[in-house]
Amino acid sequence: MRGKRCIQLFVAITEYVMPGALSCRGLSQATVQPRADRSIQPRADRSIPNGRSHVGFPFRDLLSTLAAAACLPLAAAADESALLSPGRQVDEVVVTATKIERPARYITDSVTIVEEQEIERQGFNDTTEILRQTAGIQFKQAGGPGQFNYPKMRGFGNGHFLVVIDGVKVTEGLNPGVGHLLGQIDPLLIERIEVLRGPQADLYGSDSTAGVIAITTKTPQPGTNFQALGEVGSLNWKQAYGSARGTWNDFGYSLNAVYVDSEGVQDDETYRNTSPQVKLTYNPSDRLSVEGSFLYIDSKFNYAELLESYDEHSPETPWWAFQLPDADQCNQNEQYLTSFRVAHKLTDNLQQKFLFGWTRKTNFNRDDDNGLLGSIPAPRDPFTLDYVNFYSLGEPVPVYDTGDGVPYYNRNENYQLDYNLILETPFSQGNNSILLGYEWFRQDGRGWGKFGDLKGSTENNAFYLSDVLTLLDGDLVLNGGLRYQDHDTFGNKTTGNIGAGYTFPSRTTLFANYGTSFRAPSIYQLFNTQYGNTDLEPESGWTTEVGLRQSAFDDRLEAELIFWHTELDDIIDFVSGGVVNGVFTGSFENRDKGETEGVEFIANWWFNDEWRLNANYTYTDAWSEDADGERFRSVQIARNTANLGLSYIQDRWSAGGNVYDTGPRLRWNGDIEMDAYTRVDLYGRYALSDNFSVFGRSENLFGTEIEEGLGYEQPGFYMTAGIDYRFGLR
Repeated sequence: MRGKRCIQLFVAITEYVMPGALSCRGLSQATVQPRADRSIQPRADRSIPNGRSHVGFPFRDLLSTLAAAACLPLAAAADESALLSPGRQVDEVVVTATKIERPARYITDSVTIVEEQEIERQGFNDTTEILRQTAGIQFKQAGGPGQFNYPKMRGFGNGHFLVVIDGVKVTEGLNPGVGHLLGQIDPLLIERIEVLRGPQADLYGSDSTAGVIAITTKTPQPGTNFQALGEVGSLNWKQAYGSARGTWNDFGYSLNAVYVDSEGVQDDETYRNTSPQVKLTYNPSDRLSVEGSFLYIDSKFNYAELLESYDEHSPETPWWAFQLPDADQCNQNEQYLTSFRVAHKLTDNLQQKFLFGWTRKTNFNRDDDNGLLGSIPAPRDPFTLDYVNFYSLGEPVPVYDTGDGVPYYNRNENYQLDYNLILETPFSQGNNSILLGYEWFRQDGRGWGKFGDLKGSTENNAFYLSDVLTLLDGDLVLNGGLRYQDHDTFGNKTTGNIGAGYTFPSRTTLFANYGTSFRAPSIYQLFNTQYGNTDLEPESGWTTEVGLRQSAFDDRLEAELIFWHTELDDIIDFVSGGVVNGVFTGSFENRDKGETEGVEFIANWWFNDEWRLNANYTYTDAWSEDADGERFRSVQIARNTANLGLSYIQDRWSAGGNVYDTGPRLRWNGDIEMDAYTRVDLYGRYALSDNFSVFGRSENLFGTEIEEGLGYEQPGFYMTAGIDYRFGLR
């Protein structure tokens, strides 16, 4: 049966490649027209009469934006020549998210690393777009910059992969996941992203079935380095960035700040983000290093009203959706992250590491009552929004704001202590690295306001072991891990993983992994006064992976092919109890199952020191199974995604492009399949002098209509450009 699935997966690949502030701020027409029949049929044309122009580019604002950037705390950057240097080879790249730092060739997991130079070279201004170019990750984005953002990894959504920033887990306690964080943490604050695919529960515990996204914010640089950057673009995008990074004796500093102000796709949509980031280091010797890090993100977006059909799509009840501007409907997040780390080398072979982390995120939502928002044409006959007034097909239907001005708040707070003792010793023709770890992790969650009050906390202690053994001069790699976790609500959980890889003289590496994982029930699922269930057990999973890695042409060509299969049991779902005495009842229960499997192909080819070709393809087959044994294709997951990029790098300039292609995906209730789309992005950077550079980036060059959140209009063609000024004192 498993062999048959493998054949089906590779057939699918073949067919794909060769197809046979807290206050928010009116009358207009709807901007999205209803669709014709959408029971897995091609898209019907839509007109967008009042959509905001996305092509207009405010070049005149560029100099004033740069001046604003210069007023921010000023930061360091590498020399322009370093910025434009080619990517490093696999033997030189060190993976840190595994907690035992080692070259990428000694990793039996599939890993992708994106460094600061690549982020700057492509001119990214949204971390979502960085991750979209990596295998196994896809997004449902809805609206303009900084708005709704729902990441997926290997067919799983929030709560099944973990985001770590500067070693600190940022998953939310009320509802697992990171909210819209990946669309709101600015790339200008990021030095490095590591994507570890596959279960990492032995190192990180809960919420890591699909993998871990580890983000490192900017660190000090040698010397004294300053940077000021200004950028403008479509949707009246304005960004200012300032930075100072350097060292003084045994101390290092990295001070960065970024400010973003943008409009959205619809009238009255806005996005603002203020994010300072600080990192200080103290290295009195090569045996001791101390680091303190602080990140603050204050983001707010105002978004349009979405009206859509909740009926199952059918000829009698066709799907419809409209967006209307709403001047006073907003979402605001205030997030703090602090970490303190110490690394102490006790002997040449023994070191200890200590981490304390704290995060707090407060989310605020409010929708004021603005009365009449506008009108929409009735999408069917008869049609009603209030079950009082009915309209014939095409008649204008007035739409009134349903907001009441009552806000609601959520606050998530995490505390983390992590201690590692790492012993590295020679072993035969190789090396043995053993890590012993202890972690204490506490999550507090509170919700209050419009939807009532909720308060709860969870706490757990974990002991874990990881061992990496390299033999035969590094050609044979064996690793294993084990974690025992004691949770104060559901009790204990033990997870583990084993992996092996062997590199042949031809530079071909075969590797395989098996790992178990889990997801702990959330505070909301446990302690909600109406629907919570303190008897919930964790969701349990297991994953197998088999992969092939190949290096050729003096390591200028690197390719990797991975097959994975993951199963989840005891998935927590809400079970309705119906209406009793006029009250809706129900509770959360362990009842469903889930399964994903797929293939990832990743390739990088440096033709020479100037030209580079990179590509990846992911096939994802994701299903869920209810308590009655009925299977459903997972919604909002595209089976096929692919990237193809080409870049050219010279001493003073670089340019490139990326083609992103994604197949169809089901909308949230599984009745409509959204259209596939292909988009083309271009970017370039030119050093005018040793200090000044200009750069630009265009996304969706041909204005392809994009569907990831059905009913939401996307920006279309989008362009930004900026000026970067740097100088250093040596």
